[in-house]
Amino acid sequence: MVADTSYYDDLGVAPTATELEIKKAYRKLAITTHPDKNPGDETAHERFQKIGEAYQILSNEDLRKRYDKFGKEEAQPSGGFEDPSEFFSMIFGGEAFVDLIGEISLMKDLTATMDITMQEMEEEELAQSAEEKLNIHDEEAKAAGAEHAAEGSSDAAPAYTEKPSATETTSTSTPAGPEKPSAASGPSSGASTPRRNWGQQALMDRSEEEARMDAAGLSQEEKDLRKKEKKKGLSKEQQERLAAFEEERKKAREERVNTLANKLVDRLSVWTETDKNKDVTHAFEEKIRLEVENLKMESFGLEILHAVGATYVQKGTSFLKSQKFLGISGFFSRLKDKGTLAKETWTTISTAIDAQMTMEEMAKMEERGGEDWTDEKRAEYEKKVTGKILAAAWRGSKFEIQSVLREVCDQILGDKRIRLEKRVERAHALVLAGNIYAKAERDPEEEGDYMAFEQLMAEAMTKKGKDEKEKKKKDKKKHSHEETETEEHTTA
Repeated sequence: MVADTSYYDDLGVAPTATELEIKKAYRKLAITTHPDKNPGDETAHERFQKIGEAYQILSNEDLRKRYDKFGKEEAQPSGGFEDPSEFFSMIFGGEAFVDLIGEISLMKDLTATMDITMQEMEEEELAQSAEEKLNIHDEEAKAAGAEHAAEGSSDAAPAYTEKPSATETTSTSTPAGPEKPSAASGPSSGASTPRRNWGQQALMDRSEEEARMDAAGLSQEEKDLRKKEKKKGLSKEQQERLAAFEEERKKAREERVNTLANKLVDRLSVWTETDKNKDVTHAFEEKIRLEVENLKMESFGLEILHAVGATYVQKGTSFLKSQKFLGISGFFSRLKDKGTLAKETWTTISTAIDAQMTMEEMAKMEERGGEDWTDEKRAEYEKKVTGKILAAAWRGSKFEIQSVLREVCDQILGDKRIRLEKRVERAHALVLAGNIYAKAERDPEEEGDYMAFEQLMAEAMTKKGKDEKEKKKKDKKKHSHEETETEEHTTA
């Protein structure tokens, strides 16, 4: 008998519910009661807050025991309740997979890179503003010059009304003293007018540019940015920041691989450090299956498990084959691995491009508006765009996960300090575990609205597949029609 059932009631589970049942209930309610899903409902935030608190207590073994025994007052977390929106984000971040794949750094790396390069974009905008100021000033200067020239010509006109005599003309046109070389004769002599070298010309151009900027009233910052804009590319400071970030990212990757390699060795040792008889093998497989039962309920849990499983099986099988037939079979396995990697790379890039194109298409339709652009059409496109963004994010994350795990597997299988027999055992254990991960699936009752993100992605990818098939059919039909017309024309 428990002292209070309100938290269980909030999640819609019995006080005897297992950890997995509590997690399933929370995941479902977190999606359906999230304020973003219930616009206009003033109670949505409060309900979302309540289920967040309930889950935080009931998902923690110690807090749940205190709650069951003493009720709410004695079960308050020492650090207070977490912000439900952060908690919600954390749940969908797949933190349950940290021991298996580490922390996915895709979004963090993108954000850090964007922070550095966005500074360049802001500076480009300022440089563009400076350029516009210069152009405006140049146009004003030209207009003023033209006006001044017009005034000068009108003032000088009366001086030439009386035609001068021949003698006057001769004396005026032939002045005393050394003859000044004309523009036409300048190049032929070359000695009297020395040509400017490249350095002199550059200095002169620079001083002219400085004068233009001063006349246009540009500040020193605008001058510097304009000079930088002319050079294009990242500044030295930004290059240094990017290089430092890349070095930091590389170290973090190495630490992540080393940590995961140690954890994987420990996980596999349950089988590799025993006599590996039938009962031990069965117990090892059951341990992996139990792990899968928990992990498959996480956001994108199935997709991550399948990615992990495929990598384990691939690397384990490749290593085992390399020990046979003088390594020839292993060579072909590695060749196949490279083909798979190339395919994954292309899929990742094409999915990101598809998402970008869909976003641009929606932006154009939004700008164009019209009667056809209804609220229903907008909602449909928003759903489509969200699905494709999720698909692109997942493809990028999957690429990262498998890339890291390939390094982890190479480390535990290629460590020459470990005798070959032990590494072969590790490869066998990888294949055993990998097959279970790769075959993970949810029961029909485990599917539902609380898997909304996966469903959005699946729908977007299915639609993309259908669109591509339709396009291929149309292209094929068009090509066939053109060939028929060509044949008829030739016959005629």
